[in-house]
Amino acid sequence: MIDLRRPAPGPRAGFSLIELLAVMVILAILMTFLAFQLSGMRDTASHSATQTFLTQVGGAASSYEQETGDFPPSSWQSDWGAAPNKTNLGGEALCIALFGKDYDSGIRDETLGNSDEDEAKKGLTSHATNDLFELMDSWENPIAYFHRRDYGESHVYLTLDEQGLPADSDVKALKNPKTGNYYNPRTFQLISSGEDGIFGTKDDIHNFQRVEESDFE
Repeated sequence: MIDLRRPAPGPRAGFSLIELLAVMVILAILMTFLAFQLSGMRDTASHSATQTFLTQVGGAASSYEQETGDFPPSSWQSDWGAAPNKTNLGGEALCIALFGKDYDSGIRDETLGNSDEDEAKKGLTSHATNDLFELMDSWENPIAYFHRRDYGESHVYLTLDEQGLPADSDVKALKNPKTGNYYNPRTFQLISSGEDGIFGTKDDIHNFQRVEESDFE
């Protein structure tokens, strides 16, 4: 007698194609979310690190003033010879002062960069090279510096934007829109172009508490 009953199904060999695709989609979503969260954490850490560094540089500039009677200049000085160009001058002048041959500011060499790759005609610092360095933020862009004497001037700074493309910015010392006075009117201003690498945008970082016009409208 022939047994017409169907054999009992055995154990499944594995996931179906649809199930595998569903798992891959879920993993992709989770990885995208995780990458977004990590990116946000990195940006926050970079912002905090730059803010802390501006505080450190500000302390070094104040110590320089106590020892020499004035804050580091933010313009090219005649006894330095001819300036090679007009880019990053404020930041370069700051470094010449803080890394002088007879002065130790305590700022680490690892914070230095040379975005416009220029050199002085002679050695102006304690470094073995004639490179005109700038202090760099967490995104490896030069930090703008203005002595109070130069608050009315416009300085050109060379940075790299978020796509890694070079960007020239005309940077000026900032005023409080509520009072019309410059921030830090008796000392100096330090400004980082922030994550986007462009000066004058909302993510800029300063050594002062900036007031937005919307705050008092």
